[in-house]
Amino acid sequence: MFIIPQMFPIESPPQISNLTTDIIRLSDYFINNPDSQTPWNEHYCQNAYRNYFLPLNYLRVVNVIRRGQSVDFFTGFQSTIDWGAGPGTASFAIVDNLKNQIKKQILIEKSSTALRQFSDLHEKLIHPETTTELTLKNLNVQADRTLLIFSYSLTEMKSLPPNWDQYEGLMILEPATSQDGRKLLALRESLIKHGYTIWAPCTHQNACPLYTESKYDWCHDRYHVTAPPWFKQLEENLPMRNNTVTTSYLLARKTKPKNDFTNTARLTGDSLNEKGKTRQLMCRGPAREFLTWMHKDMDAQTLNRGELIEIPEKVVLKSNEVRTQQIVKLKHFN
Repeated sequence: MFIIPQMFPIESPPQISNLTTDIIRLSDYFINNPDSQTPWNEHYCQNAYRNYFLPLNYLRVVNVIRRGQSVDFFTGFQSTIDWGAGPGTASFAIVDNLKNQIKKQILIEKSSTALRQFSDLHEKLIHPETTTELTLKNLNVQADRTLLIFSYSLTEMKSLPPNWDQYEGLMILEPATSQDGRKLLALRESLIKHGYTIWAPCTHQNACPLYTESKYDWCHDRYHVTAPPWFKQLEENLPMRNNTVTTSYLLARKTKPKNDFTNTARLTGDSLNEKGKTRQLMCRGPAREFLTWMHKDMDAQTLNRGELIEIPEKVVLKSNEVRTQQIVKLKHFN
C-alpha cells in the first residue's frame, strides 16, 4: 500500500473549490490534446499540477522505482537526466528513494515557466542543474553511470532524442492508456535492438505477447494508495477517483541482470473470476498465458497486478492456462 505524500495540504474548502475547477480543466486538456505540451504558462495548470498531478505522478514514479529495486536495477547509477522534467517529479522521487547513491541530477525542460514555478522544490534535489536546451550533448556526467529518465514526456514526442542510447540506463513512464501503452511496447523492441536489456516489467527479451497476440492489450501496473484526509476531501468534488493508480513503464540497461529470471513471471492483468476458476494474465515469454486456480482444487489467491512471482514447481498446462494447486510466492531478488 502506497501513501500519497502530504506535500501540499489543502487548508480550506474555498481552495478546494477553485482547485477542482483547475484540475478538471487540465484533465480535459490532456484528454483532448494527448500529444500536446503541458500548458505551463497557464495559472490553472500550475495550480492543478502542484496540488494534484504532481503528488499522483510522484507516486507513479515511486512505484516504478520500487519495482526496479526488487530486481536490483538501480545499482551503480550516480547521476540522472530527467528529460522533459516539468517540475521535476521523477527527480524528487529519485532523491527520496536513492539519495545515498545519486550525486548529481540534471533536469531538461523546454518550459522556463515550469522550472521557475517549481524552483522552490528543487532545493531538495542533489546538486541539481536545470536547462531549457533540449539536447543530450555536452552534459557533464559519466554515461555508464547515468540513468536517463522519460517520465510522461515521450507522450509529447515522436521519437527519442538524439544520443539517447549513449547512457547505461533508461527509466520510461507513460500514461496507462492503450495508445501510450502500446507505443511503449513498440519502443521496447527498439531498445532491445539497440543492445538494451529490459529489466522490468519483463522477465524475458522475447517478443511481447500483449503486443504480438493482441491489437488492444497493453502492459501497465496497478497499485493501491492510501490518501490523506485533504486528498479524499478534494476527490469528493472530482469525477475521478484514485483508490488505485496505474502507469506503463520500462526499465532498461546496457548491462544484463545478474538475477536468474527462470521460473518467474510478471502479473500483467487483474484477477478474473469465471465459472469454476480464477485467472490472471501473466507474462514470462512470448506466449499469452493465464495463471489459473481451479476452484475445485484450491481457493484463488489475491495477487496484485504488476507483482513478480515464482512459478510453482507443479503446474498443469492446458491451452493458455498455467494451472496451479500450490501457493504462489512473490519474487524479490534483493
